[in-house]
Amino acid sequence: MLKILVKDISLAGLSFRKDVPAGEIGLTDNDVDLRSPLSVEAKLTRVGDMVIADVAVSAQYGHQCARCLSDLERTKLREFHFDYEVASPMDTVDIGEDIRQEMILSIPQRVLCSKDCKGICAGCGVNLNTEKCKCK
Repeated sequence: MLKILVKDISLAGLSFRKDVPAGEIGLTDNDVDLRSPLSVEAKLTRVGDMVIADVAVSAQYGHQCARCLSDLERTKLREFHFDYEVASPMDTVDIGEDIRQEMILSIPQRVLCSKDCKGICAGCGVNLNTEKCKCK
């Protein structure tokens, strides 16, 4: 899990890097097509009764081209900023749930293999990027 005790965050802050399986923060295959563990880098800082978390998450995503239906795999880096209000040093901050929500919300609705993808022929069904149309 990505739960941090507030008392473990020093005046200089707390930085860490961790590879996290998607399931550890509650992500399922139905949520996001991840093809690698999440590489999480975080810097947490205490400011009064707040904890500020700057988080960078890198992972390999699977997509399907919206035009030609080709399987795609791309590595993407997502950066997030989270603020947490804390009541005592014994509180915990769980950045895992916020990362899970942001990962789901950041999935693009439509992905293309290239901006000039020709798609699939409606008549014969061939991928026009790799084959010539067989229609007459």
